[in-house]
Amino acid sequence: MVRHRLAALFEPQSVITVVSPDARCHLQFDTAVTLHHVVYDPHQAWPSNDGGETRWDLAVVCVPADQLLDVLHHLSAWRPRALSLLTHPSSQPYDAQLIASLTTWAQAQHCLVLGPRSFGLMRPGGKLNASIHPVAPQAGKIAVVSQSRTIATALLDWNENAQVGFSTVVDLGEEMDVDLAAVLDYLAVDVQTDSIVLYLHSHPMARRFASAIYAASAAKPIIVLKAGGIHEGPALRAREEVFSALMRRVGAIRVRYLMQLYAALKVLSLKRRVKGSRIAIVSNGDGVAQLAVDIMRHGTIVELATLSTKTRHALERMALPTDRLQNPIARYAPWTTGYIEQVIESLAVDEQVDGILVLIAPDPYADLSQIADSILKMSTTLYKPLMSCFVGEASMRPLRHRLEQAGIPAMRTPDAAIDAINTLASYYHNQRLAQQILPAESLGRPAQLRAARALITALQQQGVRYMDEADCAQLLGYFQIPIQTQALPQTLPNLAPTSVHSYTDEHYGPYIVFGAAQSQLQFLNSRTSVALPPLNRYLARHLIERAPIWQERLGAEAGGAIYAQLQQALERLSELVSEIPAVKGVHIDPLWLSPSGLYASQLVIELHAQAVTTMPEHTGYSHMAIHPYPRYLVQQHHFSSGQRWALRPIRPEDAQALQEFVRNLSEESRYMRFVSMMRELSASMLSRYTRIDYDRELALVATIPHHTSNKDEGDQVIAFAHYLRNRDGVGAEYALVVADDWQRHGLGVQMMRALIQAATHQGLSYIDGYVLASNYAMLGLLKHLGFKDDMDKYDPSLRRVWLELPQQAS
Repeated sequence: MVRHRLAALFEPQSVITVVSPDARCHLQFDTAVTLHHVVYDPHQAWPSNDGGETRWDLAVVCVPADQLLDVLHHLSAWRPRALSLLTHPSSQPYDAQLIASLTTWAQAQHCLVLGPRSFGLMRPGGKLNASIHPVAPQAGKIAVVSQSRTIATALLDWNENAQVGFSTVVDLGEEMDVDLAAVLDYLAVDVQTDSIVLYLHSHPMARRFASAIYAASAAKPIIVLKAGGIHEGPALRAREEVFSALMRRVGAIRVRYLMQLYAALKVLSLKRRVKGSRIAIVSNGDGVAQLAVDIMRHGTIVELATLSTKTRHALERMALPTDRLQNPIARYAPWTTGYIEQVIESLAVDEQVDGILVLIAPDPYADLSQIADSILKMSTTLYKPLMSCFVGEASMRPLRHRLEQAGIPAMRTPDAAIDAINTLASYYHNQRLAQQILPAESLGRPAQLRAARALITALQQQGVRYMDEADCAQLLGYFQIPIQTQALPQTLPNLAPTSVHSYTDEHYGPYIVFGAAQSQLQFLNSRTSVALPPLNRYLARHLIERAPIWQERLGAEAGGAIYAQLQQALERLSELVSEIPAVKGVHIDPLWLSPSGLYASQLVIELHAQAVTTMPEHTGYSHMAIHPYPRYLVQQHHFSSGQRWALRPIRPEDAQALQEFVRNLSEESRYMRFVSMMRELSASMLSRYTRIDYDRELALVATIPHHTSNKDEGDQVIAFAHYLRNRDGVGAEYALVVADDWQRHGLGVQMMRALIQAATHQGLSYIDGYVLASNYAMLGLLKHLGFKDDMDKYDPSLRRVWLELPQQAS
């Protein structure tokens, strides 16, 4: 297996440590690790590297900044693959000259750098503690990545009581080289990690971060706590809203407070996680239950489960006259172990219940110690998540601690319990949404890009910053945005006017805002809905429905025609700001809604002061946080018969067509591609293949129009090819399959050539794939394209067929 590029940092097999006598770092490594320890003294001779030409994986350095260059000079003989620079008690600053020298050294040594001024890293499962923290936590499955040394140490200190298990704890320091995106790429494929918690205090590199967190969140829950900043202003508040929109888009869950993060850490440690929103609550009083229900009513997706008839009958059989049998269930009499175990057993088999929360307030008449033991016993036998909340401090803290030591989350307050459940339920809710099969739809008419770009170039050459009404209308027309700019019609429906804006954030690029018109803010909710382009129909619908003006007024008042026009307008506006980087802002306020059309009373389009001349497809759409659909890769072809076909990147809307394609393959073709007898793709595989991050991977389909009964039903997929990045970060694994009826038409060659061209454009060094040795057709095709063919050393029935890609000039 290819080793991950960060394996030298997180899974070192050889380590050299260099620390000054006054350093306060704590170094612990597995006995299998080759270790060399140096107490640094500038006046003493440096030990020699007995390994000669052998590279060491990791160097851990904790010395004052003014001694670093000397240490680096001596470390060159050890040629470490990774360097971790721990913060030193002297707190000497790393000035620009020192950073430049460190960068030059690292590039010459091909060495990754964590830090400088990092807390360090821990990998409890591998007995690795290379940090300034004295006590490593117990091993577990949660990774913590922090941009703050103080937050990392606070989490570890809190965890000494909570006893949550961690797979990784790492503080990034000043992120000179090993940044947040790189660590996320590693954790996404790390078998020791099944969930990730991030603390951020600055905004990471937008595109790299968005790509990395999107890939990781597709496999594992990611919880993000981000500080807004010390000096708050309108621009910062807007950026925080954009960041929240980005988290929604990439599938991560953002929490706002440190206590929410603590609660999330506890619930992530559950062996059986909450994967639904229907919760059954059992309490020993109304007060704590009502507090929990109140929290559920304010912006959570968690809801009270409706108990099945069977469960209600089971509760009735064990009930006392004063018990409440509806959810939330309550018994006011002192609890017994028999009662709570029977209730939990009944709820655990109810298919309408996704999780169980037991709320307990102090009760001098009940033996709560025995109740805690019962909950502990039940949690080990249930297949559903069981959470507890022992409300209080003096008498309840020991009970919580007992459960937590056994790995059972026990919360202190009802709001913390509901917050924690909601956080994890939200992640799985978002993943289910992401795996929904979108209705098939045609790609649609492309915008008149050449004409639009020519118009903008001419205006910028004239020094225009704000386009006049005629030019604005012309630009909207080029992108088929259904918004009229002429005079309003005589009659309009009595609907509240709205507004649509696009702004450009200097960090995250363009974003779109939908809400009430400025004139309505004194009467209506002033909050708006924010989304980052690119938008498809599905995402445009979510942008509309998240806006308070739609939730409170227009959702019930506007008809389907208005809804459809608004979706199309937002989708096309998204395309405009994606394809024309020179546009700084678009402001439509008010926007009047009518079944006959959308009307802009005032339309302003602002251009950047500095002319933008490079086509966005040539820069990888670097002005955006998320790479849009690469329409420029769409190719139109004809077979020798005259049949028209298209080669294009896949879209989420192709999910159903791709599933039909796989179902219709012969058993031989399915086996040659998937090396299994699977008959169709699972929901997660279908989502993985169709929801592509075009910045780092690609999936292509060959399609023909699909017509039945004179009705256009989108496209029929007749071939599919894709590549996914390898663990080393520089290569990718490809795959190709062509429908049986369309083989020997040249599709395979054309699709592989398109894949090779795209992989080269993305800067990959090679692509490889594993082909059955009996698949002579595929092996011949790849040989024709210049691929090299090696026997797989682990499986003689497979061939590793690979191609080294030309490196583009930077």
